[in-house]
Amino acid sequence: MKKIVLLIGCWVWCLASFAQGTEVSDKEKSKTGSGLPRVEVVRDRLNVDIFHSFWLGTPSQGNFNKFNPGFNVSAMWDFKLPQTPSLSFGLGLGFSYYTQFSNCIIQYDRSKGINLYSIISDNVEYKLNRVTYMNCHIPFEFRYRHANGFKVSVGIHVGLVAGFEHRYKGNNFNGVEGEYLNYKNMDFYNKQKFSADVYMRMGWKSFAVFYSYQFNKVFDAGKGPKMNPMSVGLSISLF
Repeated sequence: MKKIVLLIGCWVWCLASFAQGTEVSDKEKSKTGSGLPRVEVVRDRLNVDIFHSFWLGTPSQGNFNKFNPGFNVSAMWDFKLPQTPSLSFGLGLGFSYYTQFSNCIIQYDRSKGINLYSIISDNVEYKLNRVTYMNCHIPFEFRYRHANGFKVSVGIHVGLVAGFEHRYKGNNFNGVEGEYLNYKNMDFYNKQKFSADVYMRMGWKSFAVFYSYQFNKVFDAGKGPKMNPMSVGLSISLF
């Protein structure tokens, strides 16, 4: 996990350096009738999306938090269409991090060979029960920008699942009296290796609203809960 975050950080830093170095030349190429550089809206080379995830396919009898924070970072080049400068394509690399807080535990049933949700009893006290889901992906999006700063983009993320973890701190949820558990489970069977989601941003200059829907499930068909995230939040483009 640390290596993945380091790789994403290096990619973002390299792209930021490239973008800052080319911003002036891009403006110099876009001249107005007066010979002065035409000031462009933000080119969306680096997007940071902060969102809440609605987890679809979870058991209705579970108690899931109303707020499951997550984030997405994507570093992209912006390829303009020569004849229509308001339209462009974005392509690059990204990383997504999802969380799920609830009173449910995902456990592997060896007798059935599947992952199942089990609900923690009300008399069991715990401080933390969280599932995290991460993926590294390639974002590709189609963009429209108006001269006044209004912008819309639609795209798709296709990538690899980087991790699926369960973190728990609290009394033993299997009925063992007086035992306190503090562990992280990173070994889940039958999770899908790939992820794919569609997304949209709509906003003005550096700010936008963000929506995404992952259309493949977290686990292989018939091997776990039919769960997948749908996310809504805010997007900030730094340059």
